Amino acid sequence: MPQPESSLTPKGRITFVIYKISAGGAQRVLTLLANELCKKGWSVTLLTFDSGSEPAFFELHSGVQHWPLSLMREQGGWCKAIKVHFLRPWVLRKAIRKSRPNAVIAYIDLTNILTLVATIGLKIPVIVSERSHPAFNISKFLSLLRQVVYKRSACLVLTTYDKLSFFSSSIQKNSRIIPNPVLVPDYSGPTLRSETNSKTLMAMGGLYEMKGFDLLLKAFAPLGNKFPDWMLEIWGEGAQRENLESLRDELGLRERVRFPGLTKEHYKTMAEADIFVLSSRYEGFPNVLGEAMACGLPVVSFDCPSGPSEMIQDGVNGLLVPPENIQELSSSLERLMASVELRNSLGEQARKITESYSLDKTVQSWEELIGEVVNEQKI
Repeated sequence: MPQPESSLTPKGRITFVIYKISAGGAQRVLTLLANELCKKGWSVTLLTFDSGSEPAFFELHSGVQHWPLSLMREQGGWCKAIKVHFLRPWVLRKAIRKSRPNAVIAYIDLTNILTLVATIGLKIPVIVSERSHPAFNISKFLSLLRQVVYKRSACLVLTTYDKLSFFSSSIQKNSRIIPNPVLVPDYSGPTLRSETNSKTLMAMGGLYEMKGFDLLLKAFAPLGNKFPDWMLEIWGEGAQRENLESLRDELGLRERVRFPGLTKEHYKTMAEADIFVLSSRYEGFPNVLGEAMACGLPVVSFDCPSGPSEMIQDGVNGLLVPPENIQELSSSLERLMASVELRNSLGEQARKITESYSLDKTVQSWEELIGEVVNEQKI
């Protein structure tokens, strides 16, 4: 295996592979990890499939080498699609070899599969990291392919324990649970939470079916007459925006529900809210839920797979609701909206989430894993 050049840092080289650094939880966590490893003395290269014509949504450390590979099918017909898909493993293989890593870390299922295929015969350990729930959003064919190809990985990293059962026993034996970090809020500006008469219920995430914002709108609708001073803000962008806006209007919520779009300032946005709600049908690890708790926001969440039940102790630091149960979600929201005492109590306990999911602990776990797989490769 190629060794790092003497001009590079002594800890070694890490190459990350992800489709694109867009506005998503997985992308944000990868950026945090890459930046922290770079600060700790690792030489870090990031390979993405986009053209690099647009800047990464999350800021990369100046020491992280970002190599866009221009392997996305942004437009064109079937011929271009076939060409792009055929070239991907070969271009990726060439880039990985050029980066000369001690280990490769791939993020998200399809990229994981492609990276494992591209590295056949290279004798470079590949760590694959599943970010979404393995039971959802993947075809049966790719699910089967994943079970076969993941056996080649040096290690499978999952964010929660309940995902292990979806993989074969041989893959489970070679896996590690590393939760996502929850950062201590870095926003110290003024908060609007206690400065206005209106109150805000907020949600945040991509506007896609999995996030369940249609369920949230239906749960919020019957509360309007009881709580005329409350607004709902749903932050994010995605394919379901038009449908969600239409549903909002059908429910008579046009003046009560806003879709402000994307924000990079999660903590500032959360500091201006009074309650956070997670209405997802499923999750990988709900980063925004942890961020809201770290801000001291009282939270309500569906007990969906996976993550909320590992972060929330019902009635202590938040409220858990049976999955996709609109009536129960509405009732829990009503409890919180009606009681400032309950909001304050749950919010105060929620802040302690950063003790269990600190960035330092996450980075330490990754460094230990990288060291293990690199040493095993040398044997």
